[in-house]
Amino acid sequence: MKLLLVTQEDIIKKVFTLVCKKLELDLIIQEDTQITDRYDIIVLDHYFIDDRFNIIKQYSKKLGAITGEPLPFEKAKDFVINRPFLPTQLITILSEQLEKIRFERKRETTKQFINDYETQNTVSYLDSLVEDIASDIEIETDESIIQKPTIKQGGVLDSAELSKIKTLLDIKKEPTTIDDLDEGDWLDLSEIIDKALEEVKVYEFLENKPIKLILSQYNLDELKPLLKKLNQSAIDSLTEGKEITLMLKLKEEN
Repeated sequence: MKLLLVTQEDIIKKVFTLVCKKLELDLIIQEDTQITDRYDIIVLDHYFIDDRFNIIKQYSKKLGAITGEPLPFEKAKDFVINRPFLPTQLITILSEQLEKIRFERKRETTKQFINDYETQNTVSYLDSLVEDIASDIEIETDESIIQKPTIKQGGVLDSAELSKIKTLLDIKKEPTTIDDLDEGDWLDLSEIIDKALEEVKVYEFLENKPIKLILSQYNLDELKPLLKKLNQSAIDSLTEGKEITLMLKLKEEN
């Protein structure tokens, strides 16, 4: 740190030189108040405490005065060195001011760190929030996606869910409402399985290799008996584009 001493007295210059060396302070001495640089501490001798005293305050973190009389309230001093003074007294006074400066620096550094951290996290949070909102808007406007909250409990699809599955499977046939269909219009589950087996019989499978049914290869009329047999968890997986496994048996084993 730097200390500027403004005095014309040799004895004061010598005392400050010894004390500043002990405190590891860079000492600059001048005999007038023509100050243009900034210093950590500025100390003015009593005959320089005039109308420019408060102006000099802006060039220092701590401003002190060497005086034998109390200073008026309007003088913007941070500390006073009472004349006459001993080197030990000066060491104590300057050490206190150095500690205050270090504390203020640490506080400003911590405050700046907190401000930078909060700013960085606020920007990151806002960026994440914008991305989430954009993603939600994209999902809400995509008619091919069936939202989980819109799927009721149970394994039976309602008309709205069937309509979305129909769109997902890219069925170009004019949709028919469920109310217009009779139970006899639906294919039996065994017919779906027979048809699937017939379509894949040209391929050779290893023993116990599972048979894959790609639902998008069938129309909704063929799929309804199968879908009605599934539980809600299986329906959720299908609507999310996942793969499920079905185990088919002719009868329960004893």
